[in-house]
Amino acid sequence: MKVEQISVARTGLVLGSFALASAASAQQTGNEWLSFSEDASRLVATQSLGADDTQEKDYAWGDLDQDGWTDLVVVRKQMGTSTGRRVNVLFMNENGVLTDRSTQYASASDVSGDEGFNTSTNDRDVVIVDVDMDGWDDVVTATTLSDGTPKHVSHPRVYLNLGNDAQGNWQGLLHEDARIPQLLLGNGQPSFPRFCGVDAGDVTGDGWPDLYFSDYDQGGSGGGDYNDRLLVNDGTGHFIDESNRMTTQMLQSDFGTNTQIVDLNGDGHNDIVKDSGLINQHVACSYNDPNNVGHFSLYQEPYNGAPYHATIGDVNNDTMPDLLVSDDASDAIQYNLGTDVFGRVNWSSRRTFQFASNQGDDGFGSDSYIIDLDDDGWNDIIIADVDVDIPGCSRRTHIYHNPGGAVGAQIRPVEEAQFTSSSGWKGVVGMTASDLRGTHDVATFDVDNDGDLDMVFGRCTGTEIWLSSLIEPLGDIYCPNVPNSTGLSGSIAATGSLDVSANDLTLSAGNLPQNQFGYFLTSLTPGFVALPGGAQGNLCLGGQIGRFVGQVQNSGSEGAFSISVDLTAIPVSPVAAVQPGDIWFYQAWFRDLNPGVTSNFTDGLTLQFQ
Repeated sequence: MKVEQISVARTGLVLGSFALASAASAQQTGNEWLSFSEDASRLVATQSLGADDTQEKDYAWGDLDQDGWTDLVVVRKQMGTSTGRRVNVLFMNENGVLTDRSTQYASASDVSGDEGFNTSTNDRDVVIVDVDMDGWDDVVTATTLSDGTPKHVSHPRVYLNLGNDAQGNWQGLLHEDARIPQLLLGNGQPSFPRFCGVDAGDVTGDGWPDLYFSDYDQGGSGGGDYNDRLLVNDGTGHFIDESNRMTTQMLQSDFGTNTQIVDLNGDGHNDIVKDSGLINQHVACSYNDPNNVGHFSLYQEPYNGAPYHATIGDVNNDTMPDLLVSDDASDAIQYNLGTDVFGRVNWSSRRTFQFASNQGDDGFGSDSYIIDLDDDGWNDIIIADVDVDIPGCSRRTHIYHNPGGAVGAQIRPVEEAQFTSSSGWKGVVGMTASDLRGTHDVATFDVDNDGDLDMVFGRCTGTEIWLSSLIEPLGDIYCPNVPNSTGLSGSIAATGSLDVSANDLTLSAGNLPQNQFGYFLTSLTPGFVALPGGAQGNLCLGGQIGRFVGQVQNSGSEGAFSISVDLTAIPVSPVAAVQPGDIWFYQAWFRDLNPGVTSNFTDGLTLQFQ
């Protein structure tokens, strides 16, 4: 058995003497990284459209009136695959209070008798985009299961933003029916499209946003088998059905639950990703032809199994878009590993999530987001739980923390949570498991303009607003270190509490080489030893140094690890308890290959306890 041992004569420290056969301890529970509190006063609407809204809800958000506050659009329908139409809601953000202004600002229409948002429609998805490029964001909806209704009810709707009047007053939204064409079946007969997803983006390269709609592939009275549709912007904010730019295979959906327009392969041209959630379940990528921009030449199915929703975003900070899939079985990420000779993405194998509390994945997921919730520079993940096809609210939304690590690593985000009778749901502090149960969609934006991301939960039981209070890392970095084999210096952070009586401290190390062993060090005395024992980094501790060798960790594929610190038993000689007023210094040591076997250190961290 090989033992890693590095002697440091100037401090008397021995940085090794541990058996590599001892496995790294499991992910620690109770690693608090977000804090939320519900604030019902931030929502003003009638009960049935707000706090007690039991309908299926989907969200889009943006600053529609350009007052510096983010507004919220809610499209609503009867739950599940149904024909039940409902009115939509425009929540204007008035100094941090989301206020229903649908009648005042979103009831206008160019169709006689139509009342805009106040007309009941069967909308399942919505996107905010400036369709006419006038500098004001507009609203586009995706409508489903409306057979036999007039075109302005059965088809997607564009709500044009009227901007300000001459006095600077916002004039609201106007539904303009002619901006979406009458969609036709293959035989030329009018269709009643059954769209479940919509996204906007320029696919033709002319600078104007186009629309892609994913279809619920199910026939009906005159509805027919319609499939997906690509609507191209004519340069005025009106759209033309030019789905013939794509192949029949690309347009086929059995249940197109969502879609995204995004540049997958970095060639500067937007591609299309969509999920098909029934029968032949898959995620499909249709690639824009760089030699004939706006036409799609390559098709790929990177994910099969039982996907129900797919989201594209950068999880591992390598600037390449990754694929997040909510699966009927286990949700997963496939990482973008670059492109092949044809320009298709080489996707990694599926990477599932970690669960710190052994709760695991509880089945169906729906709307999902890749977004940096804690403002640490690494995108986190939210997956809502309600099956949009079949009513049911028994599962919970999952919020996964991105632990960071080496850029480009195949990171496994973790649900840092636990159930305890004394402190409830940990990880995302303030929310219990029941608060996350039965959620259609989650809007993540800064409701109160304090600089962090809040959440609006559209649950089966109503709409809730949760305000964020970022959990700031504790202490100060005092000794920046040299880069390791990742090209970055190892980072160190502490979360929890500096109150000794709370005994709640977590140390985390990141930007580490993958799959290497390491552990934390501590001392009451700072110091500096350059390249001790042949290491490639600097030791920043002096005096008597304690080694957390009983909590040896492995950085895994994430290039990160963390431990919970028992403040009553700091591993110095003899074992010591932290006292109020003490200042302790921390660092982590880890093995590395750079290129041969070596070791390195993270930055140093100082903590003053209370």
